[in-house]
Amino acid sequence: MSGEEEQLVLLKYDHNVATVTLNNPPANVLSQNVIEQLCRTFQDLKHTDIAAVIITGQGGHSFCTGADIKELVENNLEQNHAYFSKIHETFNIIATCPYPVIAAVNGYAYGAGLELALCADIRVMDQNARMSAAGVNLNLVFGTQRLIRLVGPGQARDMLFCALQVNASDAREFGLVEYVVPPGTTWDKAREIAELISQKGQMAVQGVKQVLNLGIDLPLNQALNLEAEFIYRMLSTSDFAFRTKKFLVK
Repeated sequence: MSGEEEQLVLLKYDHNVATVTLNNPPANVLSQNVIEQLCRTFQDLKHTDIAAVIITGQGGHSFCTGADIKELVENNLEQNHAYFSKIHETFNIIATCPYPVIAAVNGYAYGAGLELALCADIRVMDQNARMSAAGVNLNLVFGTQRLIRLVGPGQARDMLFCALQVNASDAREFGLVEYVVPPGTTWDKAREIAELISQKGQMAVQGVKQVLNLGIDLPLNQALNLEAEFIYRMLSTSDFAFRTKKFLVK
């Protein structure tokens, strides 16, 4: 490619909504290069003025089927250590992105692909898609912590021990996803959600995400104190004054 880096992660802006697309079809596996580009993309997004981020996979086959197994086989032990270290770093950056992240799960989401979806705040799943916490298939301990916090210990253990394939209906029932939509419409639904978010107080939306992320591991009284700190902070904003006055004149 004439010395230019292949674009394995695409970034597109639609007004104040960003769409990040894994561009490694058909399976959109997380090769080392994909992870590097994904990490840079979300680091750069921290410095933009947007309302929400949508993440999806190129094509209709897969959202992301996880690690690039060919690379894992070819890598030495040190390289594989570095690979998974970079995955964990990247996923933490996505999970702590200041803006709401919406995963448009448009196909298979396996292993690290499922974990990527779990880094999002809201998940929209194609009714024909499948999910699987597939780490044990490769004799790996992976994808445990976000899953157990989302679906609870019993369901997480069942999925992790057996590497179960979960269809969209079960994923909705388990609490893995918030929306199940007809084939080919995941991005449209994600964009609809992002548009609704964009109409809200943006400082408050970002504050809600911070409080949720920080408060989940705190005792209830400490989490409520954290929420109170943010309430007091919001009371002094011009947007709070504007929105309260606007409410009264409806």
